[in-house]
Amino acid sequence: MQERSKNFLILGLIIGVFIAFFLAGRYLINPDDMPRLNKGTLIVPHVSVDDLGLVQADGTPYRSDDMAGKWTLAYMADGTCGDACKNGLFYLIRQLQRSLDRDAPRVRRLIMHTAEPDNTLRTFLDENVPGMVEVSVDPDLADALLLPAMESSTDSASHHIFLISPDGMIFMWYPTHADQDATLLEADNIRDDLKRTLKGSLIG
Repeated sequence: MQERSKNFLILGLIIGVFIAFFLAGRYLINPDDMPRLNKGTLIVPHVSVDDLGLVQADGTPYRSDDMAGKWTLAYMADGTCGDACKNGLFYLIRQLQRSLDRDAPRVRRLIMHTAEPDNTLRTFLDENVPGMVEVSVDPDLADALLLPAMESSTDSASHHIFLISPDGMIFMWYPTHADQDATLLEADNIRDDLKRTLKGSLIG
């Protein structure tokens, strides 16, 4: 075979393989079935904490400026705390932050109360997850702003975990679980997303 013919044959094979991959990707692969990089559910458009009107215990506003310099793991509570709540606060907030090792100081822990904590929640916070930043938020406003970006299977923004950027934008959420195994799997999801976010950020 002449050198020129050989080169044309190689070029044809390369082009053929490219076309085959293109057609497979265009007609045989459903993009919705392909794994996404992020494990949580993106909140689009992002919701600013300023729009939520968060208030601290002393009555002063808690705004995006107060969140500068750190990423935030947040939990929204409705005043009660069952198994899913306890798993979320302990494993998906407290233990997950600690598991970040040297990146742990870059992440703050926040709880948003839509109602006054009952004795169970108050005791659990004080004894198991001390040191969380605590703010209050109007439940109707939280649902109005966050639910449109959340799955239809949930009817409340309460009892979910949220990731908040240093500029105060709530950009991703995760469910909590009463089941221990499901909780640990969710912890892996949040950790993967958070570590990827921290790796790509110079903030904190």
